[in-house]
Amino acid sequence: METVRLLLFTTLWTAIWAAPLPKLSRRVELVAGLIPFAAFGLRVFGACFIGVPPDDRVRRFVAPVVDWVNGHPGPLAAVPLQTVPFQWVLDVTVAIGLVWFASIASIPRRTRLATIWVMPAVALACLALGR
Repeated sequence: METVRLLLFTTLWTAIWAAPLPKLSRRVELVAGLIPFAAFGLRVFGACFIGVPPDDRVRRFVAPVVDWVNGHPGPLAAVPLQTVPFQWVLDVTVAIGLVWFASIASIPRRTRLATIWVMPAVALACLALGR
């Protein structure tokens, strides 16, 4: 399943990087930049609770979110939020981040096409190292 996810999102990211992306308005740039920031912030938040005993008061309070972020089914596994793995959320936010980065840094399509090989090369290296 991890290989499928890696190939799927690498293809998506490569397609986004190759696409003729529009220059976003400042407001849209701000929102598009905050989405990946918030998702990766949740990942850091979840990591803060690794190793904390399950009976800890604070850990119990944030358990549904922390369990979802850390990839473990929590007590609220039936909640729609937990039906989508958090890693998939991160992968989608990378796609948003690519659009944001191309817009905010004004990276021309020609430059993006010249660097497009990097994402598939890294994915192939990950697959080779993982075997």
